[in-house]
Amino acid sequence: MRNNNDGKRLVGRIRKYYKADDFQVTASGLSVGKDCYRLSKIKRVEVRKLGWRDNAVNIVSLALVLSAATWAFVPQFGFIALALTFVIGFSCWRKHELRAEFIGTDETGDHWVALARGCTKKEYQVFKDVELALRNQK
Repeated sequence: MRNNNDGKRLVGRIRKYYKADDFQVTASGLSVGKDCYRLSKIKRVEVRKLGWRDNAVNIVSLALVLSAATWAFVPQFGFIALALTFVIGFSCWRKHELRAEFIGTDETGDHWVALARGCTKKEYQVFKDVELALRNQK
């Protein structure tokens, strides 16, 4: 009988899971891995549960953009690129997202940016902890 943890180990090798150490909240900024964001630019932070519709939009968008580029330059591989990008899109399926609303610096206004996306309950809890820490900073 096959062990259920084999699949988790394989995914763990392909994708890095977020841990509390990946986030650093200071008085002036937020660091997520190698990315740094100034708190003065962040208006709000929230953890959002992603549904099938959010993920489907991401998958279809990725598939259409990449396959359109392939059809433009190498038309005979257009359908192969479309199928391949759907597979890649499904591998990027996420359940939770830590996102921030940044203050607009021009006439385009404020905008939301996904800081981190995760699948597990542990990642969701880490995101909630970061959200709470950032709300306490403001």
